[in-house]
Parts: sequence; C-alpha cells; structure tokens
Amino acid sequence: MAEAAVNAGSAEAGTIVARDHAKWEKKGQPNKAELLVYAARKSGRNPIGLGIEMSKARRGRAKIQFDEYVKFGLYDKARFTDDERAQFVGAAVQNQVIHKTNDLWWFALTEDKWLSHLHLTRDGLPVPDTVAIVDTGARRYADGTVLRSADDLRGFLKTAGFPLFGKHNRGLMSVGVFIIENADDDMVYLREQGGMTYHKFLEHIIGSDAFLLQRLVRNCGFIRQFTEAAATIRMVNFLKEDGLWVSHAVLKLPSGGNLADNFWRPGNLLCNIDPETGKVLRLVGTDGPGLKELEAHPSVDAALLGETLPHWDRLLEVNAQVASLHTPLKYQSTDICITDDGPVIVEVNAGSSFSLPQYASGQGFLTPEIRKIFRDWGADMIWA
Repeated sequence: MAEAAVNAGSAEAGTIVARDHAKWEKKGQPNKAELLVYAARKSGRNPIGLGIEMSKARRGRAKIQFDEYVKFGLYDKARFTDDERAQFVGAAVQNQVIHKTNDLWWFALTEDKWLSHLHLTRDGLPVPDTVAIVDTGARRYADGTVLRSADDLRGFLKTAGFPLFGKHNRGLMSVGVFIIENADDDMVYLREQGGMTYHKFLEHIIGSDAFLLQRLVRNCGFIRQFTEAAATIRMVNFLKEDGLWVSHAVLKLPSGGNLADNFWRPGNLLCNIDPETGKVLRLVGTDGPGLKELEAHPSVDAALLGETLPHWDRLLEVNAQVASLHTPLKYQSTDICITDDGPVIVEVNAGSSFSLPQYASGQGFLTPEIRKIFRDWGADMIWA
C-alpha cells in the first residue's frame, strides 16, 4: 500500500512504532508561512501571488500540497513549461490510483513482512536472513523462531550474533526500526536507545506489535563509501500487457547515524538512476523546506554522479522475477539493496510513492504515457 497511508500501528505511546510515527507525522505538517517565505526568496516573486498559486495547486486535480509545491520547485516560473508543470502530482492522489488499479486482496502479502519473506524465499529470491520474530501475541509463524517473552529473548540473544536489525512486521516508511548491538544476561543494547532490561525492551520497543529480527544487509563497496546503513534502490514497476516497464529507479542514501534510508529522516539523500543502465543521473538533498540539487555528496569525497551502480544487470533480473510473482499488482515497486554479492530484496510494495521519483528527478511523475496507463487501468481520477 502507498506510503502516504502509514498506519500508526501500536496505540501505545511508548513503543518505537508510535514514536517514529509521531516524527513522520510532524514532518508532514510543515509551517505554511515558512514555505511561502522560502518560495518568495527563491523565486523573487510576490508572496501574495505565490500564496494564491499554491492554494490553487492544492485545490486542483493534482492535489499538490504547499510543502510539495515547494519541494517540486513549482514556484520557479522559468524552470518548467506549462505541460511540464501539469505532470506533477501530489501524494494525496496516489492511494486513489493504487486502490483503483491493483488487486486489493494482494496488499496483505506485501504489507505483512513475514508473509512476504516466505513468498520471496520460496521462489529462491535473495532476501535478508530473518532469524527470529519478536511477538508477545498468539500468532504462529510457520517454522519461524518466535520470541514471546523476556526469557525467550534472553535465551535467543545469547547465541544469536550481532548486530541484528529489527523491522516492524507491518511497517511502512521505515517507521519502527532498531538495531540490537549486543546483549547480556540483564540488558539489551540498542544502537540509538542504549541499554535496557529485557522487560523494558518488550514494553517500550515492541509493545503489542510484531518485529522481524534480521542480519544486517551490507552495502556493496561502492555504496559503502557513502553510507554504512543499508541503502536501497526503489524500482517503480508497471506490468503492462507487453511486459514489465520500469519507469523510474531511485537510490535512497542514508546519512549520518540514520538507521534507514527513507527520505523523511533528516539528512538522507536521493539519487535519480537510469533504470536501464544503473547510471547515477542526479543527486538531491534537503534545503530547509525545499530541495537542492547537489554536484557531489556533501560529506564524502568520492565520485557519485555519472557512476554506474554495480550488479545492475542482475538487479534487473531480480526485480523482474519479483514483479512476475506479484502480477495482480499492476503498479508495484521493489526496494533492493546492492551488496558485494549482488542484489538483496529488502521490501516489495503494492504500489509506490508518486513523490519519490519526482523529488529525485525534478520532473513530474504523471507523464502522458503514465497517465494513459493509469486511465486504461480504470483510474478515471487521472486526467487525459
């Protein structure tokens, strides 16, 4: 399901899912006055005229919100033709399209990470090594190792090996992730939260949610120059009658101490990638409430733009295999990490963010070709 519909998950305010969700929601509530000042300063235009234009964009068929208007750079009259501006679309439209074009019965397969893990593994696809599930509830997990109590967790971690990556089983947008660095008889040690007792870990991290514990996926040497945290390539897939078409590819680069690569986390970067060749075409970071195109990585002295990502032919093969496993999802996406040994599938999505490729490429997502595809699939909310 689309990232715009992130479920808050646990209602318990103290759990990591609730805390991360609160951070994500805060990012989605921008200061309108700040946005207007930013757009006026960047464009030299009258703030009143900009405010009227931004309001029209929000009410229009593309439903572009104020923060999206600024991130897309639509305040810059010289940057886009009228036709190019008309190709931009807000995130508020994507769920309508995804729900209209995809088989909703299949959403459970991608949104339940354990089911997705089983599905991909059965087909022989490369996925992270899931070593256990932490769930204090009653659900069974086929042949998975389930940790339901503090004693279960303590006994498992004695011989598990570290570090371990924790992923919320129903998580989207990297809401609810953690890394276990170590453990002893009394404490679990997390990368960001520090040490806590096993009971506190179950109470303040897990709660009533379920988490997969996985071996860390390590980037290939090329990407490891820029980040140690797993970076993924979002492959945006359309399953047309004449076969698979990958319209966009976006590399999500974590920065600083971020545990995950989603762009809402402060400091993370995006790269627009040529879907056919794997060449890095564009690098984008945040600039206050807006975005800025970068000529080089801001903190690493190594070539990135113009470089070709390794194992790209194999990545295309893996992506095509994943897509063919999920054919009732006509519009879908795959998040893939490139390791030294080749691509590893981190996640499959029943749809894909409209915003991500627009941020990365600086161009509107709803090209005439994509509009026609969606309309042919019954998404009549998309204009011709």
